[in-house]
Amino acid sequence: MATLDTRQLVGIRKQLPKFEAFFLNMFFPAQINFETESIAFDKVTEDVVLAPFVHPMVAGKANRKVGGVTSTFTPAYVKPTDNLTSKQVLKRLPGEDFDGEMSVAQRRALAKADTLSNQEKAITFREEWMAVQAVVNGTVVVEGEDYESQVVDFGRSAGNNITLVGAAKWDTVDADTYEPAPIIEGWAALTSGVAGLLIFDTGGWSKFSSFKSVKEAIKRDSGSKSSLELTPQLEKVVQYKGNYGDYICVVYKGKFKKNAGAAEENYMPTGHLVIAPMRGDGVRCYGAIQDAKANDSGIVATSRFPKNWFSDDPCIEWLQTQSAPLMVLPDPDAFVSISLY
Repeated sequence: MATLDTRQLVGIRKQLPKFEAFFLNMFFPAQINFETESIAFDKVTEDVVLAPFVHPMVAGKANRKVGGVTSTFTPAYVKPTDNLTSKQVLKRLPGEDFDGEMSVAQRRALAKADTLSNQEKAITFREEWMAVQAVVNGTVVVEGEDYESQVVDFGRSAGNNITLVGAAKWDTVDADTYEPAPIIEGWAALTSGVAGLLIFDTGGWSKFSSFKSVKEAIKRDSGSKSSLELTPQLEKVVQYKGNYGDYICVVYKGKFKKNAGAAEENYMPTGHLVIAPMRGDGVRCYGAIQDAKANDSGIVATSRFPKNWFSDDPCIEWLQTQSAPLMVLPDPDAFVSISLY
């Protein structure tokens, strides 16, 4: 048995179907791979001003750089790791004919592809968790085993994170008389751009849709739904509920598990609403891969590095995918996040 070289593993990973995540797809379209351990935030954001008018015969002046402090962050590493035993590749696979028409080599290749696919999903789940944290809170808390807890603060204005209290809470208002439209308009005015999307968790939508005025105002429009570009995969966790004035309403039901055997948790907090643009300018950032074999192969700046190796006693093949992700929100005030009750 021989280990696969880097190009073979990368080739397998590229052929695998990609898992799609809603917050990543909607609000983090760009990607930057760094050649350093740390991510430099001044390389993520741009400060672009109007080009000045000048006489064509006058020499141009160098653009003045805005002073400031470069913020950097060294992201935590993620590297899901699995083993492939001989038992896994010798027995008949689910759906395979009982005569066992597949060779051991074919079963091994399928097992590797399936394992790499699951590792890709696990990393994407973590990236989606970061993306939701950034959008909902304006911060991301990075913590884990052998990694001291750190908060990455993107600098959201305090007024863009709202918690309703007392008589204003949506579980205390009169559903027959309450009119949320002017309140939502006021919240939307706090965004730095143009808001077009109301993202609810199931609890938040339950309260919102219980209001008599909302029931009368909601309109379902398939054209608006198509503008969301929801794939069949995303439609499993995102429900289009209709249009409320100028806003498209969706319910996000994404869930994750912290570890094997743990109960599922919702990505979004219970009783929550996020007022968002139809598209964001978030950036998927990745620190350098810190692996001697990867670096020896010339791989440093990449979002993923898959590898495999063998242990001798017992003889087991191991598969691992490495990544150093951080989802960065250059404009955290593009969103308003509301705890409704």
